[in-house]
Amino acid sequence: MTEPLLHETDGTSGAKTIEVLVCKGFSGEIVRARIALDDTVETSLPLIADQIEYYSPDYEKIGLYNMSRDFEYRMHDRFRDRDTHAGDLLFMADGQACHKKS
Repeated sequence: MTEPLLHETDGTSGAKTIEVLVCKGFSGEIVRARIALDDTVETSLPLIADQIEYYSPDYEKIGLYNMSRDFEYRMHDRFRDRDTHAGDLLFMADGQACHKKS
């Protein structure tokens, strides 16, 4: 049985966490990952990558796009500030692969 997508409190830090779905850029595989709502994207990328076994030589070049709400995260965005919800589908890819074309 899978874990619920509802908000939970992380026992170690007390931070609110949610479970999101992350699509791995080039493989298309979709994996569940837990994120802290108050973390920045920059802080979370290596943690998300570890959870979904997505390895990159340069985490600064990874892009993260919210497919459920149709926007691209910036490195200093906080998930709470961008209104990220449990169950949202995020697309994660190296380089320009997930940058939204205007």
